[in-house]
Amino acid sequence: MIKQIEEKEFHQMYLIHGAEDLLILEAQDEIRSNAYNLGFTERSRFYFDARSNWDGVFAELKSPSLFAEKKIIEINLPLGRPGKTGSVALLELMEIITDDHLLILICGKLEKSVTNTKWFKAFSARAQVIECKKVYPSQMGGWISRRLRDKGLSIDKDALAMFVALTEGNLFAVMQSIDRLMLMGIDQRVSLEDVNDCVADGAHFDLFQLTEAAISSNSTRTFNIFKRLQKEGMQPFEVMRVINWEIKNLFSMSLDISCGNSIKQSMNRAKIWQSKQQLIGNFLNQVNHQYMESILGQACSVDKVIKGAAAGNSWDEIGRLLYMIANPMRKTA
Repeated sequence: MIKQIEEKEFHQMYLIHGAEDLLILEAQDEIRSNAYNLGFTERSRFYFDARSNWDGVFAELKSPSLFAEKKIIEINLPLGRPGKTGSVALLELMEIITDDHLLILICGKLEKSVTNTKWFKAFSARAQVIECKKVYPSQMGGWISRRLRDKGLSIDKDALAMFVALTEGNLFAVMQSIDRLMLMGIDQRVSLEDVNDCVADGAHFDLFQLTEAAISSNSTRTFNIFKRLQKEGMQPFEVMRVINWEIKNLFSMSLDISCGNSIKQSMNRAKIWQSKQQLIGNFLNQVNHQYMESILGQACSVDKVIKGAAAGNSWDEIGRLLYMIANPMRKTA
């Protein structure tokens, strides 16, 4: 994926989309780093959906920079559905940005109905497109091995199998585990004992279990884990990375179900691991898509507080989010 960025020519517009949040974040970081070296030191971020007003973006483009610096304009459009107003706005934005602007459009996984739209075709024709494809269960072992190799580590076969089983396709969990392995000062080769010590023990494993407890509607266990993570020094952004990953999957599946597909079909389309299908299926059977939109909205609010874009206490907002997940609004007839 990073190879799509490592080109001689730096682009004025980027479109990042795909199924893997970690890879999307890594792509953003790489682009920002390159842009900073070219003088793009100011950054403005916007979060839009089909009902949003886009006037703020145009105002930002027209406003002079305080220090005459180049600007990065980031537009987050999770579902890739800007609506009629947003579609027109995107087409207009492409025509008015100058050399002092870098426009980054960030979407999640896009359906074919989105990639066939006029705005997408026009934007992708002029922008550098970076697709962050899903890493499937059959690919996880190879993906983990490559990431370890990038850090100068190799891994025993049995240790790799355990690593894959414990992280269950969560790339954030994988990278957090690799970071811990590096802190352990392992000498080149990762053993089964190393994986057991790092991934399956302590606060790090609690983090993996937090969303599982919430999705299973076990409020007591959820908040016991939550409080323990706070006491043991886990940072809010680390907790939210894992929660956001789970919410994105649940939201996508609930949308699929609202379009007439069965829960089983939706889980298969999302490539949910067999070991988690009963847990996820039970949750999806309890909630409707409107409630999932509320959960996603609260997750966005938490992210804004963590990043300083909104007032509030990060831990309190995460607690509210976990309560919403662990105590779902039941489906109504």
